[in-house]
Amino acid sequence: MQFVGFRIKHYKVVHDTGYVKLDPRVTTFVGKNESGKTSIFTALWKSLNVADVTFDRLYDYPRSLYTHDRDRDRDVTVLEFELSDGEVESLLASLSRRPATPPRRLTLTTAYAGERGARTELAFSPKLAAPASGVTVADALQAAQAIAAAEHEPPADVQDALAAVREAAERPPPDAAGSDAFRAFLEAVDRWQETQPARSGIVREHRTAVVDFLAQGSPADLEEEAHAWAMAALPKFIYFSDYDRLEGRIHLPSYLSRKRNADPGVRTQSVLFQWSGLDPEEILALGRGRDAEETDEAAARRREVRDALLDTAAFTLSGDWAAWWREKQHRVHFSMEGEDLVLKVSDLHNSFPVPFEERSKGFQWFFSFYLVFLAESRHVHGGAVLLLDEPGLHLHPHLQSELIGLFERIADHNQILYSTHLPFLIDTNRMERIRTVYLTGTEPRTSRVSNEIRPADHRDTLSPLQCALGPSAVQTLLLGKRPVIVEGVADFWILQALNDCLQAEDGLPLLHRDTLLIPAGGRFRLIPLAFVILAAPGQRQALVLLNSSMEGLDEAARLRDVFGDDVPLLTIGDLLGRPGAMIEDVIPREIYAEAARQGRGQPDEPLSEEEQDAATNVEAVSQLFRRTGGGEFDKAQQAKVALALTDGWSRDRSTIPESTKETARQLAEALNRNLDLRPG
Repeated sequence: MQFVGFRIKHYKVVHDTGYVKLDPRVTTFVGKNESGKTSIFTALWKSLNVADVTFDRLYDYPRSLYTHDRDRDRDVTVLEFELSDGEVESLLASLSRRPATPPRRLTLTTAYAGERGARTELAFSPKLAAPASGVTVADALQAAQAIAAAEHEPPADVQDALAAVREAAERPPPDAAGSDAFRAFLEAVDRWQETQPARSGIVREHRTAVVDFLAQGSPADLEEEAHAWAMAALPKFIYFSDYDRLEGRIHLPSYLSRKRNADPGVRTQSVLFQWSGLDPEEILALGRGRDAEETDEAAARRREVRDALLDTAAFTLSGDWAAWWREKQHRVHFSMEGEDLVLKVSDLHNSFPVPFEERSKGFQWFFSFYLVFLAESRHVHGGAVLLLDEPGLHLHPHLQSELIGLFERIADHNQILYSTHLPFLIDTNRMERIRTVYLTGTEPRTSRVSNEIRPADHRDTLSPLQCALGPSAVQTLLLGKRPVIVEGVADFWILQALNDCLQAEDGLPLLHRDTLLIPAGGRFRLIPLAFVILAAPGQRQALVLLNSSMEGLDEAARLRDVFGDDVPLLTIGDLLGRPGAMIEDVIPREIYAEAARQGRGQPDEPLSEEEQDAATNVEAVSQLFRRTGGGEFDKAQQAKVALALTDGWSRDRSTIPESTKETARQLAEALNRNLDLRPG
């Protein structure tokens, strides 16, 4: 049975989620911490679970509404399911009469019932209603009279039953007692017929009308019949959160006491014993001290039996982890230390058993989920629906991505709903599966769920999606490209304009056609951008191109600190054979200075001898501006000059100096050569 949607109301921080449509395989609920994801999942779990946990108004009802609504029964969950063709046929086979229209959907509504507990209601769509046969009560009465009149003097019980039918027919519409009267009449006729088989042909003709009349029973009759079938067929929910992680050391007397008191905190320990086949009471008894009348040999044998049971249980639990935990091959070990059952784990690389709680938290989560899922799903008719609250919190991002693949495999048999705020647990290839959870309204705010990926005015809810989509988008955009990261927008404009203009002029590409120039937007954004691009899977043909100024050389040192000595790094000075060179130095100094003066409305002041000898164009203009009172020649001014120059080149390629063209070709050849040397 497919879980297709739900609505939750009056539960903790949830006043009304609105109707939430679900994916048939996996649905991801994305939201910030404290947005209500856990409340949504626990409300679903309490509606249908194998642990016999239900709602408690005192603890579950929204505190802001508790006093006002204390004496009112309120719906808490409305769950909608779709029946498969096989399930429809199974339902119809369980009914005494076939409904006019077979139902395709089932709605389970759970409501608070008093202070503790809940009541449920089932509704089928289309509603269960037997088809009308067109036989009226008058027709049924006439048929009954005809059956009785077939014999001059029918038996007394038939005559008494006919009198009851006549009385019932006088109370239109006939009530339940009236229907019972007609049934009693048929039973009397059937007994009469058994004593005189020759009369069966005469009776059969009129009996059909009475049977058809009774077959028109009320829809309530059919729904009552369908209730047992539905409750058995509905999928149960299995809820798992990080708080359900297994304890690696279990004090057996304490565990048994907590279990007898129905402590929910021993849930995972209970499934450990259930799945492994261990009986904690038996293990305790086998490990007790030697009795007064017991021989040493008998006591030793008893402990050997205990150790054999522990070894067998460990072997059972080790199982095949290939489809669950792919990092290493693990083996589980059980031992007793006093009254404590101790769980240890070894792996392929280290055969020495390590206490369970000293393994990674990611492994602990996986193993605990594995136990709960396997144990509780055994008690479920059909596939259970898995509710995973913030799975994989402690997993490495790579394993978080692998967890998505595991969910996809599990979804072949079990529908999954999981919540997260982790970017790497968002499947960017299936964005239609995402539902966003957010708080809305005035304080105290309440939870809502949006079927759309972008709820209005809740941009912070989308930050995990943005983080998830960023690397994916980068990888898609760079597929098959040869990215060259440059420091700023001025570097980008000058290189891109020269490439476009000279390609148009010569008719031949200057840079390789797949080269993609990417401005970092400043030196402090360069390393994060380089990390995203250089870390993209399969990305090998990429370069970082820096100016050879002091700032550029400092940034090159920072890049090497982050990425190591093999970082694909080049400088303008290296490519041009001019130490200290910047991208602006491909332009003759006087032309660059003239563009800078025009941009600032400065007088046509020639460069001084010292300015002519400056290491770079930028330094020369900076000195010029300071000398003439033009202020600082900052990054914004440099970008403005680059834009003015490149705009002029685009409008008239003849304004590009020949020396600039030659230097641009030299730069392009060097970039192409270095990119070609990097394996694709």
